[in-house]
Amino acid sequence: MVLIRKNALKFILNASKRTYPREFIGLLRGGPDIIEEILLIPRSLFGDNFSVIEFNMKPIDPSIIGSVHSHPSHSYEPSDADLRFFRKMGFIHLILKYPYQSIEDIATYDMNGNRLPLHVLEDVVNIKKDDDPRNPWK
Repeated sequence: MVLIRKNALKFILNASKRTYPREFIGLLRGGPDIIEEILLIPRSLFGDNFSVIEFNMKPIDPSIIGSVHSHPSHSYEPSDADLRFFRKMGFIHLILKYPYQSIEDIATYDMNGNRLPLHVLEDVVNIKKDDDPRNPWK
């Protein structure tokens, strides 16, 4: 099972909508089974039925765990090119399909193209001690 923070989920859904009909692409940052945020790489190309990341622009960053990209169609099945890319770029990969409305429009894969379950992790809001309604000294 892979977890994704709600803000990261909203970001990729909105980025995919705004890029449509071109493909959106980015990298995933987080831990072994949690997607914390999305990293956009300079000079990435969002094309018609393809997307490209400039590997020489990718930072040396151990928190990069995989990739995300959108398909401008109703399929989130990985192509042969997607599968080759998966093996080069981490161990968790997301593909979004049109219309990019919810988590139901996202498929999660491991580096070998096997499907993984994806669940949303609600973002935790840190309450300062002074803002805590239970604080009797307020």
